[in-house]
Amino acid sequence: MNRFPDFAKSSVLYFLGNILSKLITFFLLPIYTSYISPEDLGYYDVSTTYLNLIVTFLFIDIYVAIMRFVFDEKHGSESNKPIFNGIIIFLCSLFLYTIVSALVAIFFDVQFLGYIYVYGISVVFSNLLGYLARALNFNRLYAFSGVVSTLVSSVINILLIVYLNWNVESLFFALTIGLLVQTLMLESKVKLVKRVSLNYYDKVLLHKMFVYSYPLSLNSLAYWLLTGYANVMIARYLGLEANGIYMIAMKFGLMINMVSTCFSMAWQELIFRKGNEDKKELSIFYSNAMNMLILFLTIGLLILIPMSSILFPYVIAEAYKASYEIIPLYIVAATISVVSSFWGQIYAALKATHIIMYSTIIACIVNVLLVPFFIHMWGLIGAIIAVIISYLVNVVMRICLIRNMVKISLNCRYLLLLLCGLVFSFYVYYQRGFLYNIFFILFVVLGASYLFRTKINEMLFSIYTKNGTKL
Repeated sequence: MNRFPDFAKSSVLYFLGNILSKLITFFLLPIYTSYISPEDLGYYDVSTTYLNLIVTFLFIDIYVAIMRFVFDEKHGSESNKPIFNGIIIFLCSLFLYTIVSALVAIFFDVQFLGYIYVYGISVVFSNLLGYLARALNFNRLYAFSGVVSTLVSSVINILLIVYLNWNVESLFFALTIGLLVQTLMLESKVKLVKRVSLNYYDKVLLHKMFVYSYPLSLNSLAYWLLTGYANVMIARYLGLEANGIYMIAMKFGLMINMVSTCFSMAWQELIFRKGNEDKKELSIFYSNAMNMLILFLTIGLLILIPMSSILFPYVIAEAYKASYEIIPLYIVAATISVVSSFWGQIYAALKATHIIMYSTIIACIVNVLLVPFFIHMWGLIGAIIAVIISYLVNVVMRICLIRNMVKISLNCRYLLLLLCGLVFSFYVYYQRGFLYNIFFILFVVLGASYLFRTKINEMLFSIYTKNGTKL
């Protein structure tokens, strides 16, 4: 069955919600960099890095398992079984999270620990309700609630930082309130409370969901060593100020999510629904999808690098100017991370989460070995180069290992286009000025419009159709 219209509509919906949220966050950078010192912003980055490690490890990505197993159910009432059994694991994880936080409070002197603990709770409940909303087809509400959450957090941040002279604690407080608003909005439709009943308890299903999820927990631990480890090592060897500068480069790199996240969410829903189909059909589908992803990410990367050069003087304060040199490299790292994530979702759809874990563990070992060595040699640039190499190891492993399950063919011409475009974009960014970067963006946009003219027409057609019939 052709699901492209559904995929297109979901992608556009998530894109609108995601781009609004990311733009709001991005345009707060002048406030952050003007009112918060690099050292304080570096502390915020390190603390959230550790928090993400604890949360993702303890909660074993149970939200992904719930969503995957909900798609296995053919009847609406049966979908409550994986939801309820997943919540049992979620509540156990919440208890462990509280115990760990109490032990940290007893044995360590952590600044703003109360704010961090509550923020962590708001994150996991937002994740739980968000995945449930998507699994139950409340996609519009999910996208809209994300925008509302970002607006609420942004307004609170501006009030606290600019007018009440709060510091880092304002970031935790504002984000917590924003996520709470999103959670309540989603609950108004999901009605999670009404889905909780002992009648849905299923010991066999509970075990299956745990077996599906626990490799994701180990993967999360390994993934932290692949992502957050560099932040910690930078803070250790170069200081919190350097970590604050690194965080600003990350903000530019994460803007690649404006290109990828909208497709990632729609992609995840689509492949979870197709997860039990014939392997031959899946091979064709995955090959076409991954080649299109590489093209889309190439365009996004080639636009974002020169755009960062144009925007940088207007959104980043003088104290953070050193981040300019490392932004393009981090954008590359973020792009490879997106590719890795898409491959991981294929394994999740095939219920082969152990392969996700193995590939991440090998990549994180490479990262742990390279990051300190490269930091000593090249500073911040060395840290990002180590991350790039580690992500590449992760991607190559996932490409090779999947051949035992489905055959996916990649178009080498697309990879060559990516490499050539990357060389030119780096040259324009580092060696040329404002006008050259603008011309380069226009050239990429025009080239992409011509290259994807057929797909653009299909997507526009799908927006104005319903169930394949013209409105």
